[in-house]
Amino acid sequence: MADIFQEVEDDLKKDRATAWWKRYGRYVIGLAVAIVAGTAAYQAWTAYDLEQRGARSDAYASALALAAGQSDEAKALSDLSEIASGDDTYGMLASFDEARLLAAADKTDEAVVIWDRIAAKQGTDQAFGAVATLLSVMHQVDDGDVESLKARLEPLAVTGNAFRPTATELLATLALRENDRQTARDLFTELSDDLTAPPGIRARATQMIEALKD
Repeated sequence: MADIFQEVEDDLKKDRATAWWKRYGRYVIGLAVAIVAGTAAYQAWTAYDLEQRGARSDAYASALALAAGQSDEAKALSDLSEIASGDDTYGMLASFDEARLLAAADKTDEAVVIWDRIAAKQGTDQAFGAVATLLSVMHQVDDGDVESLKARLEPLAVTGNAFRPTATELLATLALRENDRQTARDLFTELSDDLTAPPGIRARATQMIEALKD
């Protein structure tokens, strides 16, 4: 881990901001989103499990065990897909896990379809919908349609939205992809100055501001 951060520091010193973000950005944002998604999933699962224990909870736990042990990933995906077809909390959580496994297997297009389906589904909890949107955009940030991705992020980047810092960071990433250094700098400055943003995002924003100096 120390070697990774040393490489990041070296890249920043060389003022290779765009190259740095392309190499590391997906992973740092992915970690932040994973933490948020994991927390939300755990809270939802705990609340639901207190109300109802039965076959679906056992099936979900079994599928997660298969996925974690990597003993039969195909069966884990099949089981999660079946659970995801249900219109309940376990169905929602299984959808996220199915997409996660597909993305880890480099089947990004299939994962994006699932995240987009979650985000578009009526009645989806706003937190889950936002996480699904962020994950979808994150996995398309290098090659997806920039205007379409920005349009999806902008509603999450408004003041007061819990996911505003992550959405803003992704918007800055898209600006770098378009070589719009001024917009990227402005967005990173906004994040760096925001005392309500997570410390990790503020620290990365500060590093990027330094890297983007003319």
